[in-house]
Amino acid sequence: MQTTTALDLGDIQGLVLRGYRMPHAAYLFHRFTDARAARAWLAGLVEPVTTALEWDATPAWCANVGLTFPGLEALGLPAESLASFPDDFRQGMAARAATALRDVDEDLPDHWQPVPPFADRGVHALLMLFAHDEQLLDRQVRAFGERAAVGGLEAVGTERADALGGTRAGREHFGFRDGISQPVLSGSGLADTPGRQPVAAGEFLLGHPDELGAVRLTTPDELGRNGTYAVYRKLAQDVPAFRGFLRDNGRADPDLLAAKLMGRWPSGAPLTLTGDADDAELATDPQRNNAFDYADDARGYRCPRAAHVRRALPRTGSIAQRRHLLVRRGLPYGPALEDARPDDGADRGLIGVFLNASIERQYEFVQREWINSPRFDGLRNEPDPIAGPGAGDFTVQGRPLPRRYRSLPRFVTVRGGEYFFLPSITALRFLSDTSTS
Repeated sequence: MQTTTALDLGDIQGLVLRGYRMPHAAYLFHRFTDARAARAWLAGLVEPVTTALEWDATPAWCANVGLTFPGLEALGLPAESLASFPDDFRQGMAARAATALRDVDEDLPDHWQPVPPFADRGVHALLMLFAHDEQLLDRQVRAFGERAAVGGLEAVGTERADALGGTRAGREHFGFRDGISQPVLSGSGLADTPGRQPVAAGEFLLGHPDELGAVRLTTPDELGRNGTYAVYRKLAQDVPAFRGFLRDNGRADPDLLAAKLMGRWPSGAPLTLTGDADDAELATDPQRNNAFDYADDARGYRCPRAAHVRRALPRTGSIAQRRHLLVRRGLPYGPALEDARPDDGADRGLIGVFLNASIERQYEFVQREWINSPRFDGLRNEPDPIAGPGAGDFTVQGRPLPRRYRSLPRFVTVRGGEYFFLPSITALRFLSDTSTS
């Protein structure tokens, strides 16, 4: 058992520990055209970047920054330092999509949107801005964009994301409450609740012991310590297809079928605790809405064994499983499609940012073995019914007989993504000074 020590919150980027709960976000992508100018740009971000320190008052906006491996190369980082980063981060998402992630068909880089240029690794830096007010976010986007342009950076794309209905308590495009279950890092000072026990800080921060006591670092140590890796993934959601499937197959209760697919009711209430009807009070109670596992529902009679939330986190409580946890941050993008409205052809979905200390062991494992794999918990030809590649089956276990849905349509498609390193404040200063010249 590892000794818990307090984390240096002022050195850690705030997004790792805090979801911010701000309803508007902008993701600004840049390419470095001059190493000296890029280092100066990073030096100018040391103060604006939001840390994990406790707030005296909620700020109006927050900022965080990430760098790709090509970005670190462009900064002139020494060869020894570059070689100390793991292969998953060095190779990037596009190179690992088919194998490490088990992406197929439309999810593959050949089909990604050309802007930002993720498929050919044309992104060096990501600046993430969050705000309570949309107009304030617009002003910050302009200000940071002008600062980057003056600094000689090339803008290669911008993505906007906004909570549906303008409130962070809103839902994602399929109608489900999002962001309910998150791990808590030991030593963070954040309160744990039932079903949300602390996990070793090294599962998410470099330079700290993980669940097995191992410590991951780079060369030199100050470059990696208190940093993490962020997986950026743009996921398009086919809302008309999802609603059509529920309408055609949900019989008298489409909401129940939706809950079976997800593993939670639209409110967020888990099926394992309220299998017969949605329960909004349970869903909003932090002492209860994550206080469950599947030990007494092994057959899946309440929550189907292939349901999305059961696959994304099987909740066995084992150390082995705790090593596959993710901190999930994200917001919807695109306009909401109102109920009963026909397909308007708009692009809509989720901007997902997934934080972990080991991309291969955490994000890639979850995506490859739990989401995209057709085999899970003894099932065959049943990838994740919500976020999987489609064309598989989905079984609702029950008595006297299960109900099986064949060849589900694809509801979610990858539009692009990349792997980023989120350096500590100490590392930002190091990167702004380092040079091979």
